[in-house]
Amino acid sequence: MKVFAFAQVPDRDERHEVYNEIKKGFSRFGTWDQKKSLTEEPFPKHNSLLQIKPGDWIVHVNSPEWGQCTVAKVISEYAYDEGIDCSWGKDFNNYFEVDVDSIIKFDRNNPNILPSVNLKPRRRLQRVHQTEDFFQSIENYKAGKYSEVQSSERSVTHLKEKVSGILSDITRKIHEMNKGKEFENFLHQVFNKIPNTVSVQNGFGWKTDHGADLIVEFDNPIIGVNVSTKLIVQAKSYEGQHFDKKAVDQIVEGIKKYDGDAGLLITTAGETEEIEKYITEKAEEIDKTIDIIAGENVARFVLRYAPDLVL
Repeated sequence: MKVFAFAQVPDRDERHEVYNEIKKGFSRFGTWDQKKSLTEEPFPKHNSLLQIKPGDWIVHVNSPEWGQCTVAKVISEYAYDEGIDCSWGKDFNNYFEVDVDSIIKFDRNNPNILPSVNLKPRRRLQRVHQTEDFFQSIENYKAGKYSEVQSSERSVTHLKEKVSGILSDITRKIHEMNKGKEFENFLHQVFNKIPNTVSVQNGFGWKTDHGADLIVEFDNPIIGVNVSTKLIVQAKSYEGQHFDKKAVDQIVEGIKKYDGDAGLLITTAGETEEIEKYITEKAEEIDKTIDIIAGENVARFVLRYAPDLVL
């Protein structure tokens, strides 16, 4: 059995309509400009839909609301019909029949869901490779294994909450001490502490860096980021929440200019629904992976690879 993740439907009304279709037994995937079935006319970006078979599972991410997931088991081969009515016309013509009794809706940060399961796809269609952990998560959720904190686990749970606050404080201090180019220099030092990794600071002394603050080349993927080889990095030392879409546009420019394999936005501000949606759209547009490390995850990243820079 394979697991596939469909990224968020950007428009709220259409997202709810797609969710209603799931409850009727149809998991739908939209493409906006596809005119025929994939079995009649290939559509390169989405031909992997044809890999989905009965017995596989589909995860609709940020459905019906941001931060939620709806999963269902596939019971049919790929099919194509007239789709559903959307504000831009007919769409979501690609569909699979799903077992309505298998449908589960949960918060993607639910304690029953193993953190190893990637439920933040940066492409509109993406494989979830941690299948064993995914199915274990579903069993955990159905059984409510970790839904209520047992008395013996109370101290651990509260400790994690306290540590989460500390991580936010560390990120805030990183921001306070490293603004503008200083944050870029700080991350350059972090990347160079990762084994088999070389970071190059780009644009110092020049008028433009063409969207790449750092160009990072490495042999092994960074934990938690689905990228490899040449990474174009944008570094943003911000307060509050991150809404700046220009940073993502700069990554796209950098990938094109320097023939990057993927992009990464690292921001001390918190991740928002708007920036997550925009990253997914742009990644799909250029057919390259773009990811984000934001908020307290910046502290996690630094503590994992360069703890001596903050401790």
